[in-house]
Amino acid sequence: MLVSTVELYWRARKSGGLGITGVEALGLDWGAIVERKDRLVASWSKGKDRSLEKEGIAVLRGQARFLGPRRLRVGEQTVTAEKVVIATGSAPRRPPIAGVERAITSDELIHLKTLPLRMVVVGGGLIGMEFGFCLARAGTRVTVLQAGPQVLPGVDDEMREVLLTIGREAGMDFHINVQVTRIAEDRVVEAEVNGAPGRFPADVVLLATGRPPNVGRLNLEAAGVELERGGVKVNEYLQSPTAPDVYAAGDATGRHQHTPVAWYEGAIAAENALKGNRKAVDYRFLPTAVFTLPALAQVGLTEREARASHPRVGVNRAPLRHNPAAGVRDETEGLVKVIHEEASGRLLGVHVLGAGAEDLIEIAAAAMRGGLTRAEVGAMHYVFPTLGGAIFDAMAGG
Repeated sequence: MLVSTVELYWRARKSGGLGITGVEALGLDWGAIVERKDRLVASWSKGKDRSLEKEGIAVLRGQARFLGPRRLRVGEQTVTAEKVVIATGSAPRRPPIAGVERAITSDELIHLKTLPLRMVVVGGGLIGMEFGFCLARAGTRVTVLQAGPQVLPGVDDEMREVLLTIGREAGMDFHINVQVTRIAEDRVVEAEVNGAPGRFPADVVLLATGRPPNVGRLNLEAAGVELERGGVKVNEYLQSPTAPDVYAAGDATGRHQHTPVAWYEGAIAAENALKGNRKAVDYRFLPTAVFTLPALAQVGLTEREARASHPRVGVNRAPLRHNPAAGVRDETEGLVKVIHEEASGRLLGVHVLGAGAEDLIEIAAAAMRGGLTRAEVGAMHYVFPTLGGAIFDAMAGG
């Protein structure tokens, strides 16, 4: 929500080259942006509550704790059920760093009423990169500190490097192999960078060091539920193998932490719990997106993964600077990358970086789920000029 507003602002600020005047005077009322976000979230939450009531679903509010495999205590009430679905989400991690109380998590960041001048982000995963790009485009000087050898370790190597180039052009700094040792009283982040000491001043320090499953207070031992990766261990039916009356979905399993995955898994877990294990999860064609500015979306394998598992792999690219719609809109940063089997043309992975990437990836996901080859997608008609045309152009390229 904050990202969408900042994207409008960023695109508007750079629209002077399109003949739009007065863009230098544009500004952001950060407090008003946050208040609008709060209103929308409150409205959506009320709508969900009403939907539950319309379906005749009883809602008990309070901390739940298992008393047995099918018995729970919720507040002052004890309830029993034939089946239980755990969907408790995740919570921000606060690592054991000296002075960590001087930092905030994403839960607090979205309520800040003023935009910081400088922000240091500890963690270069999805949350760190999304909020880092968002505030950088809004005018904050952003530094990202990543403990591992690369930010966004799950994305395609080439696409990551293009994104980092765009980020640096936006004034962001990225540091890898960083061990944060202390957050000082003045919010200077002290660290070792590749073994050398480093100091990073900040007005706000954002902890983006992961969101572990929020299951610690459920007393899962009483239900006999086994954990894995800090979450509920489940089989392909989202059922606990050690407590067969218990199912879990979403972040509570500690696996794929994406909102669409939670929706997808929630429906499957509920159906299997009520009707027996009829449907197994299938993540092969799961599209995901990192809402940086611009966004980076992907479905299927990265190039590195594809080359490790397939003998002959082809790669096609379509830079957005060659897309007429992107040129007209001055949104030419980024590219589409298609990875396929050379012999059969079977699509192995598609990656999109650029304006609207989170929407364009749906085209590729649908094609892959439908079993279409690269050549078949590349031969399709499409509306011209559109950003989506870059998908088809990349498929057709040779």
